[in-house]
Amino acid sequence: MPANAGAFVVDASVSAAWFLPDEADARTEVALQATATHDVWVPALWLLEVGNLLLSAQRRKRITADKRRELVAAASALRLKVDREPVSLIALDDIAARHNLSTYDAAYLELSLRRKLPLASRDKALQAAMQKANVSAAVLTA
Repeated sequence: MPANAGAFVVDASVSAAWFLPDEADARTEVALQATATHDVWVPALWLLEVGNLLLSAQRRKRITADKRRELVAAASALRLKVDREPVSLIALDDIAARHNLSTYDAAYLELSLRRKLPLASRDKALQAAMQKANVSAAVLTA
């Protein structure tokens, strides 16, 4: 459970491990377990990223079509808070350019900044941007 026992944002680098077990570690498992009891936030972009992740995994023969459909259903059933507030492209562009991020990763940082929440990420560039932006890392310990 997160040490702060509160809400946090999770990015696709962490949640990918929820669906592809060979990418899982103790922290990703704790983040997954937290979805049942905590407010775990994702930007609406997360739905597209996870869908693409699973389709790509099938195309690379890491999973079958049946497994992909099973995992899509599992992802849809997760108790996640999907942020659907409109976000300005200008704001995302500014964050991405300022922190040398993709616009996709900037969406997670923007959500953390706007909601004043820690962020769980395994992405090194995003972690560096979090430090510069004074966004706390979600503390995920078993």
